[in-house]
Amino acid sequence: MAMKYENEIHKIEQLEAETLQAVFKGQRKRVIDLYEKVEQLFSGGSSYVRSLIINKFIFPLSQLLEMNYSWGKEYLDLFPRQLKAEYCRQIYSSGI
Repeated sequence: MAMKYENEIHKIEQLEAETLQAVFKGQRKRVIDLYEKVEQLFSGGSSYVRSLIINKFIFPLSQLLEMNYSWGKEYLDLFPRQLKAEYCRQIYSSGI
């Protein structure tokens, strides 16, 4: 069972790294494709997989894009529906 979790973690970390590379290279189409892959994993995954995606993909990626908001907003707006909803949940969870 632990091996299955390690594979999921590795897959999500790899998707995050590929997405970051595509963002830095300005490959908008590639970013959209990677977001769609993550969206599919998120919508069809267990609560564990969803938690991994939230903590290992959405959170670090959104932090980077928010720090560089002048060009990062473009990529934040490309989040698919469910990822965008989770991103908004993170933003508004602080209660500020």
